[in-house]
This record gives sequence, C-alpha cells and structure tokens, in this order.
Amino acid sequence: MSVQRGFALIAILALAALISAFLIASALNFTSAGISNEREDRSMKALRQAKAALIAYAASEQWQAYKLQTTNQPGGLPCPDNNDTGASPGICPAAADRVGRLPWATIGSEDLRDASGQRLWYAVSSNFYKNSANVINSDTQGLLNVTGAAPASNVVAVVIAPGGALSGQDRIAQHNNPAAYLEGLTASTPDYGFNTVALPSGTANDRLLVITQAELMAAVEPVVAARVERDVKPLLLEYFSKWGAYPFAVPFASPPSAQGDYLGASPQTTGLLPVTNTATFTWQNPTVTQIPGGTGSPPSTVTSWSCSITSSVTCTINYSGGSDDRPDIRLEVFLANASMAFADTPSSATATEALVMEKGGGGSPGTFNPPPYGWWSMVGSFAPTLTFVAQAGGGALTYTGRLQNAGSMNNQAKITVPLPAAPGYLPRLTNPSTTNPNIAWFLLNQWYRQTYYAMSPGFAPGGVVSGNPAACNPLPGTPSCLTVNNLPPSFVQKTDKQAILVFAGRALNGSTRPSGTLADYLEGQNSTQADFIYEHRVGAPTTINDRVVVVSP
Repeated sequence: MSVQRGFALIAILALAALISAFLIASALNFTSAGISNEREDRSMKALRQAKAALIAYAASEQWQAYKLQTTNQPGGLPCPDNNDTGASPGICPAAADRVGRLPWATIGSEDLRDASGQRLWYAVSSNFYKNSANVINSDTQGLLNVTGAAPASNVVAVVIAPGGALSGQDRIAQHNNPAAYLEGLTASTPDYGFNTVALPSGTANDRLLVITQAELMAAVEPVVAARVERDVKPLLLEYFSKWGAYPFAVPFASPPSAQGDYLGASPQTTGLLPVTNTATFTWQNPTVTQIPGGTGSPPSTVTSWSCSITSSVTCTINYSGGSDDRPDIRLEVFLANASMAFADTPSSATATEALVMEKGGGGSPGTFNPPPYGWWSMVGSFAPTLTFVAQAGGGALTYTGRLQNAGSMNNQAKITVPLPAAPGYLPRLTNPSTTNPNIAWFLLNQWYRQTYYAMSPGFAPGGVVSGNPAACNPLPGTPSCLTVNNLPPSFVQKTDKQAILVFAGRALNGSTRPSGTLADYLEGQNSTQADFIYEHRVGAPTTINDRVVVVSP
C-alpha cells in the first residue's frame, strides 16, 4: 500500500508541475502579445498625431506666419527633415530629398517617436511640397505610390514609424539614410514608392499612415473659402464701387490654367471670374461737346473739334473769344474691355494732367507748345471732374472742365488722354502680392479654376439697376436677384443677393478635371445656371461641398 501511495503522490506532483508550466507559458505568451499590442498602439498613436499635425499645418496660415514662413500656398506641405534637427530645409527638388524624418519643429508638433524610440519618418508628394513652382489646389492629385497589404492612391504624404533596426541596418554609420530605417522603400520617378505589410516581421517592421488628397483638402478647403471671402471678394466690391456694376463673367468651359485666358464676355452673368492680367484696353468713339455756360460776353464758342486715336486719344478744339473767354466742354471716350476684367478707373491725375499744347506765341501756325497751362481752369467749381459709367463691353468716361481763356491759348487747345496700359489698369491682377489684400496665393495656385461667379443681370454692365442696390428684388418686371439657400443665420434674407462666389472644392463625383461639365464642379442647385437659385453646403460633404461666399448684400 505504501508503494501505491508513493506512485500516486509522484503522479500528483507531476500533474501539478505540468499545470504550472502551462500556466506560466500561457502567462508569458499573453504578456508577449500584450506588449506587442501596446507597442503597436504607441507607434500608431504617434503616426496619427503626426498626420493630424501635417494636415493642420497645411491649413494654418497663422502658424506659418508665426514661424515667419510664407502663407501663399494653402495645402502646401513642408519638405522632410534631412539632418535630424526637426526642421524642414524648405526645398526638396529631388525624389530622394522628399523622404526624411518628420519636421516636427516646423509643423509645431511634439518630437514624435515610435515604440522603439525612433523619430518618425515622412515623405511628401513632389507636387504638394511648398514651392512657388507647384500649383496646389483642389484638382492637384497626390503622386505617392503605396502598395502591399494596405494600398492607397492619390496620396500626398506618408508618415512612417521605422521600428527597431533589422539585420543589415546600420543606423550609426548611416544615421540619415532612409535605407537604414525603412524596408518598403522603392526608388522611382517622380516620387518613391512604399510597400505596406500586415504585421511586422524580421524582414519588414515599418508601420505607415497615408494622407490622401481628399483628407488634406477636407481641412484646407474651408480655409480657402474663408480666404476667398477675405481677399477675393473685395475685388468685386471695389470694382462695383468704381463702375456701378460687376464685371462680366467668363463663360464656363473646361477651366484653362493660364490666368490671361480669363477674360469676361458680354452679356455673361454666370461663369468664372474675369481675373485676366493681359487684357488689352483701347479707347473708342471720342467726342467733344460744349456745355452751356463758360465766361465772356458773348461767351466763347467751340467752333470745331477733331479727335484721333493712336496709342492715345488726342482731341484738338478750336474756340472763339479773347482773354476772358473760356468755354465749358465735355470730352467723352469709351474704354473698351473695362467690363471684361477687373479694370481700374483712370486716376484723377489722368483728368488734371491734360497734356495740353498751346498754339501760337513762340510757335508757328499749326504747332503746339508745351504748357504751363492745363486744359481747364483750376478755380473753384470749375475744377476738372472725371465720371464713368459701366456699359456692355466697357465703360464710358467723361472728362468735364473749363478750358483756359481763348486769348492765352490762341483759340486752340489739344487734349491728350494717355493709353490705358494693362499694368496701370489692372493693378490688383498684375501685382497681386503688393496690393492689399494680397491675392497672389489665389492666382499662383489657380484657385480661380474652382471658383464660380454669378450675379443678378440687373447688376451687370449696362444692366437696368446698375449702381442701385435697392432695385434688385423679386417683384415682377425687375431683374431677378439670386437666391442662396442654407446660408448661416447671420443672413436675414436669402432671396436678395446681387452677386456671389461659389467655391467648388474637390470633385465629389469621381470625375477627372478640368472638365467642361459644370456638374463635375458644382452640386445640387448650383449646377443649374438658369434658375438664379444656389445653395451653401449643408450636411454630409459626400453630396455637396460647395461653399457660397455672398458678395452683396
């Protein structure tokens, strides 16, 4: 019996040992899995933070300005850190330059590291890094190539947790070499490719997060819409204050890239903004008319006049009388193309610096001598005036004043109106970075290709209510105002809009742009032009992402 009890005890002890070994092994396995999951979570958390910081940087002009960086490229991403300082070098023209560490100091994030203690790495698409040569807008497509277990397309940036060093990776001798940290990297043109793995292994342990174009633009486009309201809307308000109408729109077609192609056309009231910087302005149809009044007894009379157009308008005026006789005249001339672009009005100097030549005196008959005289009296209410009225095709300018006395002028005066050169008449479009507000960012990145423009026909050049905001209303017999639905509560009325801008944003229907189909840019009511009804985005951006900027009221 004692022998049997001995064997039973041995069996019990052996069983206990086996159970203990199983429990210990299970606990070790559980702990190993837990550690692996915890490390994965730490790395992925760092990647998510880096991704959020990069997107915020691309949409934040305030941070960029604070860091004394240029703010003229919404959506632009920094170049990678190539020397482990946390700072972007600012330029990365070669494909190899566009793969490096996350420039955490530049974007204002923490010094993010993965679970192995390594700083995160980062790659940016060749057409999305901040550079004046890049055009970054809602149609710009990411060019990074990501394949493997989690393939992705239209990728603008990749953030990478490199993990611990694997066999063959010397991170001391090759401290800034991507090959010492990244396994799924493939050299290609214009950008490197990346391969993703489902689980880390002894041959590949990189963990990746991508930033797609849609993810980036979802944050950037609200900022662009706000800047359109702040910087671009004043173009229309300024034009209206000077011309009493809004400029004609560019007929909608597949939006070209060249800014010079954006010339308005009469009688277009919907389409794209006329932001051309190459419009040719010319004078047409000059006339001279005497206005009753003047001085002298009997008053001086304009006996004849003639005008010619070369590079300028030159009018010769003959008038009767002596030293006290001064006729009042009106010189009218038509400025062609003024309503087809954001033309400035002639300055008051154009009216007062008449470039008048004086006949006789020291000159032979038929010749003109330089002033001292202007072409009118500068006294009291007879000081020169300049008025203009927007009309279909351009603008009518009227110079009104009193000529110098007939005796001093030897009964003849010549008036020259200088050529309206484009740089002088398009100051906001030819020098966009030197004016306030600065619209260089809008023009250089071709955001005008995604900015739609509409106005009430009554407020177009030559419209029946030009210059009279109160006349635009829904009453029968008056030009239809624009209706904009879903506006913020700060807008009391939605049916009285004179002019609006609609920022289209990225394509939601999967179309390839540029496109000549309006529905590839605008959704809902915005894609129909004839009904004067528009709508601001509301709800899920998968159905409409158009943002309406009300110009007035």
